[in-house]
Amino acid sequence: MKLVLIRHGESEANVLQSQNSFFYCGRWDCELTEKGRMQAKLLKGNAVLDGAKKIISSPLKRAVDTAAGFADREITVDARLTERSLGDFNGKFRGDLEKIPEYKKYFTERRLLPFRSSFSVCAPNGETYADVVKRVTSFLEELKTLDLEKVIIVSHAVAIRCMLKIINGLSEEETLALFIDNCDPVAVEYR
Repeated sequence: MKLVLIRHGESEANVLQSQNSFFYCGRWDCELTEKGRMQAKLLKGNAVLDGAKKIISSPLKRAVDTAAGFADREITVDARLTERSLGDFNGKFRGDLEKIPEYKKYFTERRLLPFRSSFSVCAPNGETYADVVKRVTSFLEELKTLDLEKVIIVSHAVAIRCMLKIINGLSEEETLALFIDNCDPVAVEYR
């Protein structure tokens, strides 16, 4: 089966993160920017998408709206494709979180510092990369049972990294090093 993995178009959170690297999006359900909507429309007619019989999206608006920007058929939504939860930190700025005594340790204690990109450490009430691997593994295993030659999946950077880890047998370090750009399709064989 061929999978085409697409990270959503530029979102409001992407802009906030580019202006202030200490903004934590996670599952904050933000909108696409005008640029993000245009990126999605530009996917229409991309040859790598040809022949796909199914489009599956994360339920977050930025992913669904990206899929809707190029889709010529029904979009199926699957919660297992949702971005990694940053728990209490979803949609928050570091400066605001540091003012809350119970969260200060996430910015000062060495063992908790990697909460943004770790297979073993997470934000309070959030997910680790290992948690995401578990849920996208479930999704991919179920996908195997469908008789499809090609599927388009619209999701998020962490979920896509984790799918690529599973499909390509990547190490944790290789997975964390992957750069997944907005609306840049990644085609892979999945067996």
